[in-house]
Amino acid sequence: NTTLGVETVAHALAHDPHGRVCLYGPPGTGKTALAAHLARQLGRPLLLRRASDLLSAWVGETEARISAMFRQAEREEAVLCLDEADSFLRDRRQARSSWEVTQVNELLTQLEDFRGLFVASTNLIDQLDAAALRRFDFKLRFDWLRPVQAMQLFLHYAEVFALSPDVAPDSLLSRLAAMSRLAPGDFAAQRRRLAALRGNGRHSDLLGALAQEVALKPGGNVGGMGFTA
Repeated sequence: NTTLGVETVAHALAHDPHGRVCLYGPPGTGKTALAAHLARQLGRPLLLRRASDLLSAWVGETEARISAMFRQAEREEAVLCLDEADSFLRDRRQARSSWEVTQVNELLTQLEDFRGLFVASTNLIDQLDAAALRRFDFKLRFDWLRPVQAMQLFLHYAEVFALSPDVAPDSLLSRLAAMSRLAPGDFAAQRRRLAALRGNGRHSDLLGALAQEVALKPGGNVGGMGFTA
């Protein structure tokens, strides 16, 4: 559920596979999955890096790792995806230490020279440096699933894992609609559980599991935890 159609962005990049894309929104909404999708569409490998891959306690080491990340992406002609990009692109006006500023400066400098496709994903768009945001060609907000999307994904999982339909379709849609803050990641989190139930699970089993996932999120109302057929 994005502010700009995924295929619109993919089509634009197919004609010119160079640029900078910022994906922002809540966890589990598909940001990293889109980066992988874009790489497949372009026929390129995906080079995924997270904050934990780059951050170092040694002075200058983080900057060196940032530089090496861009050089590797160039050598491999890979789509470079930096997850948790807010760790390196925080507003420099809020910096408390000089190394926080140098890390932002290093990433922006490398980004200026990079001729490939760079994808940054973040859950904290409001903390990003304004100068960094201006450098992105596309900024896509990822939001929670719309009820119809949730229904489509639910039926897909129900088919894949052979769940028995014990909830009326109208009731199923209304119950999914009542789950605010439902994301694709919540469905993906159920894969192992559903695999164990394959052939013996029911629609209500998946509904209950999704309700529990949503209830753990701040503001994740589910309109009641009980489900009946």
